[in-house]
Amino acid sequence: MFVASIVRRFMAAILYVALSATAVSPTLAQEITLRFASFPGPTNFLNTSLFAPWFEKIEDASGGKLKVEFLTGGSVATPNEVFDSVEAGLIDIGWSITSYNPGRFLAAGVTELPLLATSSAEASAAIAALYEDGLIEGFESVKVIGIGTADIARLHHSGEITGLDDFKGAKVRAAGSVLSAMITAIGATPVGLPAPAIAEALSKNVVDAAAADWFAVEGFSLLDVTLGHVDIPLGTTPMYIVMNQTTYDRLPPDIQKVFDDNPPSAFAAFWGTGLETESNRVRAVVESTPGHHIIVPSEAELATWSAAAEKVIAAWVEDTPNGAAVLDAYRAEIEAWRNSQ
Repeated sequence: MFVASIVRRFMAAILYVALSATAVSPTLAQEITLRFASFPGPTNFLNTSLFAPWFEKIEDASGGKLKVEFLTGGSVATPNEVFDSVEAGLIDIGWSITSYNPGRFLAAGVTELPLLATSSAEASAAIAALYEDGLIEGFESVKVIGIGTADIARLHHSGEITGLDDFKGAKVRAAGSVLSAMITAIGATPVGLPAPAIAEALSKNVVDAAAADWFAVEGFSLLDVTLGHVDIPLGTTPMYIVMNQTTYDRLPPDIQKVFDDNPPSAFAAFWGTGLETESNRVRAVVESTPGHHIIVPSEAELATWSAAAEKVIAAWVEDTPNGAAVLDAYRAEIEAWRNSQ
């Protein structure tokens, strides 16, 4: 695996240099091309309906001076390689999820805490506010141009289930240490897998279930390998779009201003509401698909999971530098978002 990763990075570097040789230098011509790495496939909703219109907005604001070229499907960097590849200048811009680099973005893990946020819109707005207030570390070496979260993780089982008790003893895909701790707390075994690998793992019984958002059920092909779904808000993973700092520094001032005028909080608002709308659509598809059953937990089930959640939250606060302040700020930002609607 290590050798394969090195080879992949070497090939990505060659590709980058080759492409850079044909790119138009901003000092010689007006158009500047920035290359954006996104690991979902080219027809995935995230690329076609979220990233594409956002970057088209940026391009339009540049007056035609800027073009963003998409490199999709993990062609230049796998999810766990994106941040390092951007930091090293192998790619100009990249999108990934913080849980793919455990230990690097500790405070960002606050969004993973269970039973707090209930939608990607409020979670994205909250994490963006925390970032802009200087409470989220780990991004100091790059230029953050977008931040947000996935939609809220729910539970999806490959078999027919009747409630939360059916997850005891199950192998459950979970992204991030906090969600993994919650899965452990309720008597299941967490298994780390990237989103594109979940469907195959379920089909081959590598895992019995997955903690994933509604979007993933269709966006990453879980609809064909799951039957039972529990609608419980288990937290979510932060995501980011970062630009190589040197790339940003070398942009003409008017192009820098385009990015500065569309800060991470603006992207969070666009991303969070767009993803929530899509997730609600997918939930309706699941609900109407024969053989699928969505379960809303009973008050007794929620009480049991709430007790487990409080222990997970307390442990996170104790283990995270400035954890109490980050948690209080996150809760306050969620409440502020709700009050604004």
